[in-house]
Amino acid sequence: MENTPLVSITIPSYNSEKMIPSCLEGVVKQTYPNIEILVIDSHSTDRTRDIAASYEARVVECDGKLLAARYLGLKESKGPYVVLVDTDQILEPTAIERAVGMMDDYDMVVFEAQSYNTEWFIPKLHGASKQIMAARFGKPGVFSPTRGPFLPRFFKREILEKAFAAIPQELILGTIHPDHAIIYYESYKVSQKVGGLRNAIYDIEPDWRKLWKTRYRYGASLRSIKKLYYGNLLGKKMGFGPCSGHPVVAGLQTLLLAAIIKVIEWTGYYFGRVS
Repeated sequence: MENTPLVSITIPSYNSEKMIPSCLEGVVKQTYPNIEILVIDSHSTDRTRDIAASYEARVVECDGKLLAARYLGLKESKGPYVVLVDTDQILEPTAIERAVGMMDDYDMVVFEAQSYNTEWFIPKLHGASKQIMAARFGKPGVFSPTRGPFLPRFFKREILEKAFAAIPQELILGTIHPDHAIIYYESYKVSQKVGGLRNAIYDIEPDWRKLWKTRYRYGASLRSIKKLYYGNLLGKKMGFGPCSGHPVVAGLQTLLLAAIIKVIEWTGYYFGRVS
């Protein structure tokens, strides 16, 4: 297996029984042959853990929030490459194989995302935003950790280890959002060798109820880092990303989605509690 180093795919979860089967199907259907799956579960009360085990994933219990789950996934993983995947994402079948093939030139790889579903109002807006982001993918500056809307998902292990070593330990346990942006900010200080992989992952877009619940919780969590170092540095990254662009109709739909998300997050920030 010298030419196929182990790739560790880490997936934080909480009560994800509806989406995690599709996520794990995407992992087991990868054309790359040497993969381990770790589901980092925050004490789900539904069938999430049983479903994960049925896909031969190793389930690890986590007492912290999302950033802690990312960190625990790294510590429990064994591969020289670590992938950050969410339960509402589905990997394109060749994504891992193609990403491994890029690692002679890069230390991190951004996965271009497409919408898995665009039915109904909110998923359709998300689909439009993906269209706008696809037009910007790979252009100068968009992979910046403080300005661009994109985040790497495929990392060399040593990059993540150095990044987490730089994050204050007291911040790791309770941080929900922007967990991924904090990881990338510290990773980018270690290396600026960031590549982009087209057509790599699909997002299962939320309905209105899930959008509200997730973004409200994110907004509440932002209070915990507002006065800290990361609050000022990642102000733009904490936003939705591109708010407009061409084609015009997709740009307007993206602008509307950004406005909806901002209103929800502001509501969560001022009235919500981190749970």
